Amino acid sequence: MIKLYNFPMSPRARKVRIALAEKGLQYEKVTVDITKDEQKKSEFLAINPNGKVPALQDDGTNLYESSVIMEYLNDKYPTPPLLPADPGQRARARVLLHYGDNPFDSACAAIVGEVFFKPKGQADQNAITKAKQDLTAVFEHIEKELGNREYLAGPFSLADISFASWVPLFGSLQIEVPANCPRVKAWLARLAERPSVKAAS
Repeated sequence: MIKLYNFPMSPRARKVRIALAEKGLQYEKVTVDITKDEQKKSEFLAINPNGKVPALQDDGTNLYESSVIMEYLNDKYPTPPLLPADPGQRARARVLLHYGDNPFDSACAAIVGEVFFKPKGQADQNAITKAKQDLTAVFEHIEKELGNREYLAGPFSLADISFASWVPLFGSLQIEVPANCPRVKAWLARLAERPSVKAAS
């Protein structure tokens, strides 16, 4: 059986949980409590030498890096597909998947670092402002990429999951979509309502 090494609040682990839910795959969930530095224990480092969640084991294969894990799941368990069949559209979806990793994930993570991991009152407001400016640029780019599509690649795909995993934290991080991005607002609302996203949250 698939084994997912997971921390419930991690958006990167949530990405993999969403993909597993979309695929309808059964798996064993192993909690790695990063607040207690369990990701630094030797038994976990043997699975992921980077010492980060998520990690996944399947048929003797150890995998880490959330986007790599999702692509592996889509390759090994192709139904339902989470990337387009057309090579050009598939490549475009992969570009957007990795755009979700950077700069989107990086900007969100920068805010998390200031809001949740620094003593109260010591958050660097300049760093938060810079990260939110970066997110505004991301949203404006995604507004153009969406066009008239329901999801980034047309059908729901790994590219959407890369963004959906952060949506539950937008409120606590005070992340807002700018008014000039109505397509993004509607898209994020659709993502939040998907059963897989709700289940993973």
